[in-house]
Amino acid sequence: MGKALCAALRRRPPLRRLLRVLAQAIPAAGGALYLVGGFLRNIVEGREPGDVDLLVTGLSYRRTGDVLRSLPVKVSGIRKVVAAGRHFPVHRIAVDWGKEYIDVSTARPGGHPRPLRAGDRPDDDRAAVDDASRRDFTINALLFRFSPDRGVDDGRLLDPFGGVEDVRRKRIRCVGEASDRFLEDPLRIVRAIRLKNERRGFVLDPATSSAIRRLGRRLLPAASPDRLSVELVRALSADPAGTIDDLRRHGLMKPLLPESGKSTSRSAERIARRYRFLRRSLGAPLPLPVLLGNLLADLPFEAAVGAARRLRLPDLRSVASTLRCLHILVHPEALRFPRAETEAALLATEDTRGCTALYRAVQHTGQRPAKNLNRFISKCRATTFTVTGIWLEKNGVPEGPVRREILLRVREETLAGKVRRPVDAARLAESMRREYGRPSR
Repeated sequence: MGKALCAALRRRPPLRRLLRVLAQAIPAAGGALYLVGGFLRNIVEGREPGDVDLLVTGLSYRRTGDVLRSLPVKVSGIRKVVAAGRHFPVHRIAVDWGKEYIDVSTARPGGHPRPLRAGDRPDDDRAAVDDASRRDFTINALLFRFSPDRGVDDGRLLDPFGGVEDVRRKRIRCVGEASDRFLEDPLRIVRAIRLKNERRGFVLDPATSSAIRRLGRRLLPAASPDRLSVELVRALSADPAGTIDDLRRHGLMKPLLPESGKSTSRSAERIARRYRFLRRSLGAPLPLPVLLGNLLADLPFEAAVGAARRLRLPDLRSVASTLRCLHILVHPEALRFPRAETEAALLATEDTRGCTALYRAVQHTGQRPAKNLNRFISKCRATTFTVTGIWLEKNGVPEGPVRREILLRVREETLAGKVRRPVDAARLAESMRREYGRPSR
């Protein structure tokens, strides 16, 4: 582990310099410094390390902040140290070599201690292990203690809950009792599914899976919508169909999408089938509006947009545009000007290819024929707009429903081949203008 960590830090020299300074300053003040969480997990998994989280034991939160602010800027690369976190206060370090932040927390009292094992140092490591006992999953409860003498070049891995073995066995397992971890933070229910779907071949530990089934429907509505949105989007981005299958199997689709009504399970199966169709059509990762639009595609448009708002889904405007385009494509019978309104919807969406792929997925899973939209789009591009908003404005038709009605009808008859010449389009527009009682100026 030490060699792999050193190799990872050598690829990030500024971070290595900062950790070397901290590994000397924290012990000099009477504490101990640990690297914790996902950075270590990724190294054990053989993946590129990501965010850096540090743990300090033996010092108070205020004293830790004083030590961090006393470090020399030129040597450490620290640009600013700020207090962050509402329920779990940390010191957030802003560095001058990039946009990343480094969180430094102090050991939390009142964890769920386990007896120290051979090699543990009771005075130094007990607080760190107790803090790790409050983490969510064993693969996130690894700790690496830096040596005060050799800094980042030496240290000791602590794995009090078997996280390395769980990585080897490819399982997501809660620290301690799974029900306790989920009661502490219901968001961990979706995070377990996210961690599993981000890792090829991983499974949920039986006890963890059982606790999700038993508690998920009751606890999930209490999760923070903003944090839930982040976990859900990350899980769907990694493996959309697998995420939906896991949510369905654990009875979580109903609390997640109560708008689905009584057919939640069948709806989840359709959503998963569409995700597989979309991955074959568009590859991975799916564009975000398509990824989230498919989740809500079975709902009426207004209900879908309302669900997107409730779930705090990102990029709501693009998601709503995709859903509106999909609704128009799937229900042309509800349109007065099907050709013109379909064209307008396709032009309005930011990702025409993604929207048409979502339409094909909906039609395919519903066993309904799909229109050849590529041919339709080609025809639209080859057909000139003869009457425009500028033309109508010059001829005394102000913005509003009347102008829209004229534009759509002229475009509809042009695409249908009923209006072939610009002069015919102008005559139609003029006749409609007179019909609506809008005299020219």
